[in-house]
Amino acid sequence: MKKFLKTILFPVLFATLWSGCGGNSASNINIASSKQQRDLTPDVNNNTLKQLAGNNNAFAFDLFSELVKTNRENLFFSPESISEALAMTYAGAKGETKKEMATVLHFDMNDTLLHKSFNALDLHLNHTDANYTFNIADSLWLQKDFPLRESYLDTLKINYGADVKLVDYLHHTEEARLAINRWVEGKTHTRIKNMLSKGMLVPDTKLVLVNAVYFKGKWVNEFKAYKTHKGTFYIESNKTIQTDFMKQESSANYAETDDYQAISLPYMGERTSMVVLLPKAGRYSYVQDNVTQLYPTLSQEMHMEVVDLKMPKFEFATEPYALKSLFMALGMQRCFNENEADFSGMTEKMGLYIASIVHKAFIKVDEQGSEAAAATAVIEAASGNIETTKQMIVNRPFLFFIKDDLSGQILFMGAIHKPVHNL
Repeated sequence: MKKFLKTILFPVLFATLWSGCGGNSASNINIASSKQQRDLTPDVNNNTLKQLAGNNNAFAFDLFSELVKTNRENLFFSPESISEALAMTYAGAKGETKKEMATVLHFDMNDTLLHKSFNALDLHLNHTDANYTFNIADSLWLQKDFPLRESYLDTLKINYGADVKLVDYLHHTEEARLAINRWVEGKTHTRIKNMLSKGMLVPDTKLVLVNAVYFKGKWVNEFKAYKTHKGTFYIESNKTIQTDFMKQESSANYAETDDYQAISLPYMGERTSMVVLLPKAGRYSYVQDNVTQLYPTLSQEMHMEVVDLKMPKFEFATEPYALKSLFMALGMQRCFNENEADFSGMTEKMGLYIASIVHKAFIKVDEQGSEAAAATAVIEAASGNIETTKQMIVNRPFLFFIKDDLSGQILFMGAIHKPVHNL
C-alpha cells in the first residue's frame, strides 16, 4: 500500500501599508542592512521560554475564539508564526500603538527580554536530524530607497537573523513579488507556493517582513497503513461521511473527563507532539468555548494508558482568513488607523499603518508522521499503572495542537469538522 506523509502547510500574509509620502532618493537611505550578527547564545532560561510560550498561547486562544465566530468549517493556523511576525512589527511600534499591540499579543516583558526570548525560542526550535526537522527563517524585503532606523534593523538581525534584501517595488513590483515567493518556497521545501498573489504588492509598497516555518517529523508510534480502513465520521448528529481512519494500539499520555478525551502523540526525538482533543458527543460547543481554560490543564491530567486509537486521515486547504477585524475586536485598533498608528521606531517617515492581515493554510494527515510549513509576510506600503485499554474513536469534530514539549509553545492548531480530501 502506498505510504503518505502528514503535511501541514500554513502560508500567512500579514500586510502593513504606509501612506502619505512619496518616494525617496537613494541619497536619503539611512541604512540598508544591519552590521550586527545574530546572537546565537541569548541568556534566556527555560522558565522565561515557558513564560513567552504561555503568553503566545494566550494570544493564540484569543485569536482562535474570534476565528471560530466566523469560521464554521475546518480551521487551521500557526500561532508561533503569527506571534513572531507581529513581534518583528512590534519592534517598530511606539506610544499607544505599542501599548495596544502589547496587550493583544500578551507581550508583558521589556523589549530587550522579549526579543531575546523570541531568539532563544527560535534557536531551540531549529533542529534537524534524520527523523525530525524544524526550521524558522526571517527576512526583510525593503524598497531600495526607503530609510529604516539602524536600531530597528539591528533588533531584527540580532534576535531574528533577518537579512535585508533590497528590491524596487516602485518600478519592478511583479519582480519583487516573485522574488519573495521564491524565497518562501525555498524555505518551506516547495510546500508553500505563490504566497503573495498578483495585486497584493503595489508600487507604493515599502517593506515586507517575511517569516517562514518548516516542520517534518515521524511519529514515535507509526500508524500501520494496512490497518487504515473506511469508517463513519459524524459531521453533525444527523449528517455523516465515509472516510479513511488510521488505527493503532499503543501506550500514550491520555486524559478523559465527562466533557472530552485527549491523547498526546509524540514525534521521534520527543521534542514535539500532537495533542488531539476530542469532545464527547454533544459537548463540542462547550469544549470549543472553554478551550482557553481546558488546554493548560491537559498535561497535568494526562497519564500513561494503553489506548486503542482510531483517527481520520484528512487533507484540506483553507480559504484566506481576513484577520484585520478580528485583531480590532481584540483591541488592536490604532495600528490600523493611518492617523493614529505610530511605527516611528521603524522609520522617521510618518503614516505607517496596518492595512490588512490575511493568512491561509493547508494540512494533510496520514500514517507516517507530519510535515508542516508556515510563512508570514508583513508588507509596508505608502498609503500511571496500565490496567485496561482505553478506546478513543475520533469520529466527530475535534481540536488538535502541535506543540513544542520543552516550552509548551503551540506551533500549529486547528479544528476539524469534516476530514475532507479536497486537493
